[in-house]
Amino acid sequence: MKSLKKNNIQIEDLYSVKIKALLASFNNQHMSFKFICLYIGFEYIRPQALYPSIDILPWAQLLLILSFTTLFFDKTVIKTNNTMNKLYGVFVIIVLLSSIFAYKPEASWDYRNTMLGWVLVYFIITKSINSEERLILFILAYLLFNLKMGQHGAFSWASRGFSFKSFGLIGAPGWFKNSGEFAIQMLIFGSLALAFVFSVKDYLGRYKKLILFAAASTGYITVIGASSRGSQVALAAMSLWFLANQKNGFKGMLALSLVSLLLYMLLPDEQLQRFTEMGEDANSLQRLAYWEAGIEIIKDNPVIGVGYNNWLSFMRFLYPDGLGVMNTVQESHNIYIQAASELGISGLVVFILMIVSAFSFNSRTRKNALKLNNKLYYNLSYGLDAGLIGYLVAGTFVTVLYYPFFWIQISIIIALYNVSQNSMNEHSKNIHVNSNI
Repeated sequence: MKSLKKNNIQIEDLYSVKIKALLASFNNQHMSFKFICLYIGFEYIRPQALYPSIDILPWAQLLLILSFTTLFFDKTVIKTNNTMNKLYGVFVIIVLLSSIFAYKPEASWDYRNTMLGWVLVYFIITKSINSEERLILFILAYLLFNLKMGQHGAFSWASRGFSFKSFGLIGAPGWFKNSGEFAIQMLIFGSLALAFVFSVKDYLGRYKKLILFAAASTGYITVIGASSRGSQVALAAMSLWFLANQKNGFKGMLALSLVSLLLYMLLPDEQLQRFTEMGEDANSLQRLAYWEAGIEIIKDNPVIGVGYNNWLSFMRFLYPDGLGVMNTVQESHNIYIQAASELGISGLVVFILMIVSAFSFNSRTRKNALKLNNKLYYNLSYGLDAGLIGYLVAGTFVTVLYYPFFWIQISIIIALYNVSQNSMNEHSKNIHVNSNI
């Protein structure tokens, strides 16, 4: 067994999700790692909004700054250089240029902390998560914060008899206060949670295994109850992807088909009716009007777009009396049109290259995992793939390019690859040492 630093903690204790061992292991970590884990909690579930008595400091920003500054004192951090880092750097340069030459530079400036924050988060996560121990701790912390929203969503839907409501389900204040955005995060959570539980199930007792599988399932259940057609289409796409990639033959295909059928049967009749109206109802027609307008904007501003966070300002200039069947001006409701219209074709191309790179790194992680016989790395890479697919499909219908979904996802993907590569280097070193004995 592999012993971890102090208190003679075994890696198997972490796989077994033993609370005492997890807390002891977390306590042993560097402050930078602790701060980034706490930051995720405050950024995602916003306890300061839920409990006004503690809303006395900008907690998320403070924790992010503390994590960044203390990271330089973490002696375990090693230099990493990869394609995603370079693509991220190019994307940031495009954001800066589009802000400088924006239709309204002040609108870009007002939103500056959003992309700056994701850059810092990416840097910290990919640097501080550098061991299997930290990977497990971070994934569990991330899943725990998401579970707070997942169980709330699932229980809220169950409490109203799994009935349809036009407003769907509401997540934590902030990024997930709207049903569509909340459902996307639950796609990501459900995929990663199930990947983790499948990885460690052999270390769990019967009841703990059932509890963890039930907890993981709240993500997908919430997607069904959220009344978000885009996220439900994404869930269907993910199901097809799972079927195409499952390795358990007929039994695996049967299990996935039964789960998909069960989720489909949970859809309220009113939600099924909404699918028959897709492309013809007011919301669909409004989105189509925005997309058509967005394509025209791209044609007229092809290089660096109208400016980072400038869609609304520019659209209100073009259509002061509103647009579409509702005579309103809203966001583009499509991450690809959002990228191309605000950041130009250059921004869209780099964004797509980052997506391709993310899938490529997960593929490389799986190759490392097979050599190491590490089920955790292997399954997590698939769970991250699935969540990314969910985001990319659902993102066709909502404006969430600068939301945490993609930026946190690629941060975890690169961190996972780095950990698998570190394990490979250690494994090769041990083989070399043993061959010389």
